[in-house]
Amino acid sequence: MASNPLSETSSSPNYSEVINELSLLFIECQGVTLFGKRMDVNFSKHAQINPSPDTSDFSSSPLNRFNRNAAKNYRYCCAPTKMIHVSSLPANITKEDIVAHLSPHGNIINAKIFESNGKKQALVLFENEDQATEALVCKHATQLQNSNIRLAFSKLASV
Repeated sequence: MASNPLSETSSSPNYSEVINELSLLFIECQGVTLFGKRMDVNFSKHAQINPSPDTSDFSSSPLNRFNRNAAKNYRYCCAPTKMIHVSSLPANITKEDIVAHLSPHGNIINAKIFESNGKKQALVLFENEDQATEALVCKHATQLQNSNIRLAFSKLASV
């Protein structure tokens, strides 16, 4: 039997802590602007989604960042910020490549490539949260030099 990644141990939060924290993040998304329109985010009164012809199910997609190791994902969840963390970058990527890929969605103030555990990653600072949110929505799980890049908001304030 597989162990529960959200079990009460010293290294991982318990399930109720995760739900409470994610609920707070959900509330913090209230009022975020996306594509020039203010988002109103609400909990559904429905327990499940009834699929329609235009519904896509991404729950088992390998690009769904919340389908495995929930305790690890919990640590990296944060409300929208001006800073985007980009991972799964190809080894030969340049700062210019990243800026060119993300700049159609906003004014990039600064960007920095770094390596962690032998993998290239980047931090990209946008002028405001709205631009960073648009970039994340439009460019997460897109191809950049034959690599599926992953984007997430970062808690860091500067590059």
